[in-house]
Order: sequence, then structure tokens, then C-alpha cells
Amino acid sequence: MNIKRCRLLAAWLLLFVACEKQPLPPIDNGNGTKPPFSISLNCQGAVVIDYDTGDVLYSMAPDFQLVPASMTKVMTMYIAFDHIDKGYLSLDSQIPISPYAASRSVNPGESNVPLTATPTYSVDELIGALCVVSGNACAVALGEYFVGGMGTTQAYEKQFAKEVMNHYADSLGLDAHFDDASGLSSLNYITPLSMAKLTRDFIRRFPIILEYTSKTKLDFRGTIYGATNGMLPGMSYAYPGCDGFKTGYTTAAQLCITTTAKMGDKRVIAVVMKAPTSALRYQDARQLMDYGFTVLLN
Repeated sequence: MNIKRCRLLAAWLLLFVACEKQPLPPIDNGNGTKPPFSISLNCQGAVVIDYDTGDVLYSMAPDFQLVPASMTKVMTMYIAFDHIDKGYLSLDSQIPISPYAASRSVNPGESNVPLTATPTYSVDELIGALCVVSGNACAVALGEYFVGGMGTTQAYEKQFAKEVMNHYADSLGLDAHFDDASGLSSLNYITPLSMAKLTRDFIRRFPIILEYTSKTKLDFRGTIYGATNGMLPGMSYAYPGCDGFKTGYTTAAQLCITTTAKMGDKRVIAVVMKAPTSALRYQDARQLMDYGFTVLLN
């Protein structure tokens, strides 16, 4: 290979590397508006939508099926509020705790509040612990209740996911599949866009959920717990106007967050999935919400 060809090849390689390091280009939502700025994300899938219209303001791999970890609990809670709306139960309804759920609640490898077989716990208490602490056993208890089973194994939680959660996912038109109620399973999947759609529908139908997801602390039967969502007011990664929604982490999912914030009369919902670290998860979410509000408020 002669010197001229070597120099040409080297020039092309340098150009390729430089392009690889450039931030991802903004994605036009199709309305002809000029994107405000580019975004450099660290996650594997992301989207930010306009709450009012559902329009996608920015996305990266929005249809990529990813493991949601504890964001799975959003569907579990959605089902609970749908049952309340239909009159099948209320926030004061008492939920029994199975031996399996009780054992899960004290597993040191999971996020939880301790649950015991007696007394029972109200739906209000369990929803609070799901939103603030991300209590896995609370999701298990609700799932078991909806299929009418209590036992010493995960069978009823799996039944709830297979028969109820996936039915809701299909009826809502989501690209999602659920294997458990808590999000511990690596067989759960949902796309970033479907996660945003589910959250939007949740807030629109049951806005009371924001009273739970906006809490930075929870008093659960005398013990104070801090919120897992670092973007809430006063938290380490606080974002103006943030009032929820749900974080997630497992080895398979890595770090995830669905978050929402309101500025003036505008609200956005952002989803970040499979970020390598917690700090980068919040960094990506902040970029997405900054982008969304820049589009909507200018």
C-alpha cells in the first residue's frame, strides 16, 4: 500500500472516530419545528413525550424491548387503581399477606418494607410503599390478591403477571410482557415508548397517583423511609417541578427511570432505560426533560 493510500485510510478512520463521539442528533417530531439542541445519552433506550398530546419530543431506540426492573410496578399499581375505579376495592381495602410475600419482604437483597401475616395492610399503605420505597413484597401482595391466591411460592404472583398484567398490556396497546408483579424477573420487557404511554394514561386516568409518587419520605407504621426517586424536590438530583414517577434497578435492567415534571401548564414524561450508573440515569433524564420543556415552552 503506497503512502498516499495510507494517508487517505488514516483520514477516513479519524473521521469515523470523530463521528462516533458526536452526540445523538435531535429527532424531529414531524411538526417542522427546529430542534433546540442535541443530546448525548448514556442509556440504551429513551423517550420524552408531551403529556397533553402524547407527541414524542425526542427519542432514542423508543421501540427497543428492554427490562424495566421496578418500573414494572407501574403496571401493578395501574391495575390496582383501575380496580378501585371500577368499584372492586378501595384505598381502605385490606390486603392479606401470604407467607411468600412476608418472606420476600425481609429479603436483604430486595427493596422492601417488612410485612407480616397479621395484621392486614390497606391498599393505601401498599401503594405508598410501592411508590416511595419500591417495596417488592407490596407488589407481590397486590398481585396475589387480584388472582385470589396465597401460598409459600411465587406461583400466584406469576399467575397475576401472566393473566392480568399481560391482559392490561394488550388492551392498552403496549409492546410489553410481564413475568412478575415486582420487576425482579429478567423476563419482563417493555419499550421506552410503551413505558411513557402507560405512565401518561396512568396520570390522566388517576391523577391521585402523583400524591404518592411526589413524596420524598414515607412513614410506614412508625418507620421513616426515603424515596428512591432522586429527581424529587430536595433530593440529590432534584429537577424543578418533578412529582414522580418510578425508578428501577436489576443487574439485567441496569439503571432505569420514568419521571415526570410540570412547568407552567406544560408537563413532560421522560423514560430512561438501561443506563450504566445511577448518576448517568439522572443525567439522561434531566437532558430529556430539559429538551422537552425547551420544545414546549419556546
